[in-house]
Amino acid sequence: MRTLFLALIVSIGALSCAQSTDDAGKVAKRISKSEFKEKMSSLDNYQLVDVRTPGEFGRGTIEGAINIDYTGAGFEEKINELDKETPVLIFCQAGGRSAKALKVFERNGFEVVYELEGGYGNW
Repeated sequence: MRTLFLALIVSIGALSCAQSTDDAGKVAKRISKSEFKEKMSSLDNYQLVDVRTPGEFGRGTIEGAINIDYTGAGFEEKINELDKETPVLIFCQAGGRSAKALKVFERNGFEVVYELEGGYGNW
């Protein structure tokens, strides 16, 4: 019985590390480049957000992305203008800012948010 209980605890822990979900089925998850590209091709509708600075954005981005600077004034207000029910795909340069932004999206009630592992530098 103890072994079964420990196995259950380990399984639950592994699932919680893979992604964050709540009872309503919301997802906030970091995914690989191949998974990110798969989401871009398989989702009927999504919002692609580059959370880098305008200068970084101006030097190149993923086609179709809009720029909402994570470090800029009004970041939360600007993301709250997006549709919270439409999946959001986010990225920065290397993954640090987008990891923080992922938490902000989640805290603000977005239903599905995917973050690009390794950022634009990995693209």
